[in-house]
Amino acid sequence: MPIKQWYSKKDILEIYPISIATYKNRIRSIDPTLTKFIKSASGSPTRLIHHSILDELFRKRRGLSKKEYKQTIKWVWNHHWNYIGNIVPENSTIDDIKHKMNFLFKELQSLSSKKNDLTLFYSVEKNSKDNYYHSHFLIDCKKTILNLKDIINKLEIICEPNTGKETRIHIKNYDLDYNKSGAIYSSKEKEYFFEILK
Repeated sequence: MPIKQWYSKKDILEIYPISIATYKNRIRSIDPTLTKFIKSASGSPTRLIHHSILDELFRKRRGLSKKEYKQTIKWVWNHHWNYIGNIVPENSTIDDIKHKMNFLFKELQSLSSKKNDLTLFYSVEKNSKDNYYHSHFLIDCKKTILNLKDIINKLEIICEPNTGKETRIHIKNYDLDYNKSGAIYSSKEKEYFFEILK
């Protein structure tokens, strides 16, 4: 995750989808050995927090409200996901992909008695070899309600199945060894559209 040892408030607010008030609230009980102060040009010293405690302090966050749309990508990067994948349907437009992913979400919801046990993030990206589109997605769910086979069955309703010559559906368990990199890849800034369904 971090590429440096110490992070300022400005750094932290750029990484995590939190407000200044939440930042101030969460640093109240921080271990003094994990924070330090350096001189600042503005007069007041700048607090720095050690990278080893950042996720524990700031990563956890409930869902976003609609007015926090600009925080969405940061929330996606910091959320804990169970599955990661993509679909490449034939000749799909942006609207086709949006419809397919909303349909997928409803189909996956139907497998659980509790509607709030499922979160799906998806993004739409243009294909590199033609003028159509594909989708990257991330799924968070209670492990007891969905497995890979369930999800693949539902994906095959909205996308042509894989063949020996081409892969149109790709999904796997989210590898925690990659930490946030899978979520960052799935929500690249060049996407044409993205949405969180929950």
